[in-house]
Amino acid sequence: MATIGPTKTTASRLNPAPVGYPPFSKRLDALCIFFSIWLIIGLFIDGLAHKEQRIDTFFSPWHIVLYSGFLGITCVIGIVQLRNMYRQYPLTKALPRGYFPALLGILLFSFAAPLDFVWHEWFGFELRLDALFSPPHLMIISGAMLFGTAPLRTAWIQTQAGARLQGWRDLGPMVMSLFFLMAAVSFFTQYASPIVNAPFLSEPYIETTMSNIDLRGISTGIITTLVLIGVLLLSLRFWPLPFGAMTLLIGGSTGLIWFVHNASSQAYWPVVIWAASVGLLADLAMHGFKINQQRPLRVRLICSLLPAGFFLGYYLLIMASIGLNWITHMWTGMVFEVAILGFCLSLIAIPPYSNNSAQLDDGKF
Repeated sequence: MATIGPTKTTASRLNPAPVGYPPFSKRLDALCIFFSIWLIIGLFIDGLAHKEQRIDTFFSPWHIVLYSGFLGITCVIGIVQLRNMYRQYPLTKALPRGYFPALLGILLFSFAAPLDFVWHEWFGFELRLDALFSPPHLMIISGAMLFGTAPLRTAWIQTQAGARLQGWRDLGPMVMSLFFLMAAVSFFTQYASPIVNAPFLSEPYIETTMSNIDLRGISTGIITTLVLIGVLLLSLRFWPLPFGAMTLLIGGSTGLIWFVHNASSQAYWPVVIWAASVGLLADLAMHGFKINQQRPLRVRLICSLLPAGFFLGYYLLIMASIGLNWITHMWTGMVFEVAILGFCLSLIAIPPYSNNSAQLDDGKF
C-alpha cells in the first residue's frame, strides 16, 4: 500500500529540533522587569498597609496590585515557554538562557500564594515584624527573586560570552533587575533599615533602653553594609554600569523603605536625600576612577569608604536634626566597623593575588 504524505520520521528530519536555547530577547527582559517592578510596588504598598494595621483580607487592593504583577509575569514567561516548546525546544531549554530559574520561581510563587491564603485562615493576618518571617511570605519573595532577576542573569551570561553591553539601552533591564533585588532584600530586612531605626537612636540613652538601642544600631550598620556592598560587588561584574545606576539602587531602595515607615520616620526624610547623594558619589567614583575587578585596590577602597561615608553622614544628620543620643563610643565605632566589613567582603569577592585580577598601577591587594 502506498504511503500518502511524509511519515513522522521524514517530518522530523525536515524540521529537526532546535539545538541549544532560543536567542536572548530585549523585549522579554523589558516585560519581565516591568511586571517585576509592578509586583515590588504592590509589596511595598502591602507593607504600608501592615504598618498602618489596616483591616486586612486576602483580596485587599494591595494584594491585587501584587498578584496582578505576578499574573503579568506568569503570562509573559508562560507564553514564551509554550510557544518555544511547540517549536520543539525541550522543556528546560524553551526559554533563553538564564530564564529557566524564572519558571521555577513562578511555580514556587504559585504554590506559596494559596498557601498564604490558608496560612491566614489558620493563624490570622500578620500585623508587625511577623509578616517578614511568615513562611509563605518568604516563599513568595524567593519565587519573585528567581523571576525578577532573570534580566540580571541574561546580562551576566552575555557578558561572560564576550558581548559588550553598555549604557542604559543595553543594561537598563539588568540595572532594574538589580534594583528589584535590592528593594526586595531591603524590604525583608527593614527591621535593620537606617530609616526604621533612626528614631530609636534619638531616644534617651539610659540603663533601661541602651541594650535595645545598641542592638538596633549595630544590626543596622552590619545588615545594611552586607546588602549595600553585596549589590555593589555584584554590579562590578557588568562594568561599566550606566551613570546613575548606583544613585537609583541606593537612593531608590531607601526611599521605598521611607514610604512604608513615613508615619514614624517622617522627620528623617533627609536620610533618603543623603542615600541618593552617596549613590551619586559612588557613580562619580566608579566612572571617574574606573573602578572594576582589574583594579582590586580601588574596589577595596570604595567597599570601605562607601558604607563608612554613608553611616558617618547618617549619624551627623540625626545629630543635626532630631538629636543623636547614641553613645559616642558606639556610633563612631560603627563607622570603622562597617568600613572593615566592606573591606572583608571585597576580599571574598576578589581574593588577593588571584589570577582574575591583573596587576596594574594599584597592585593586587
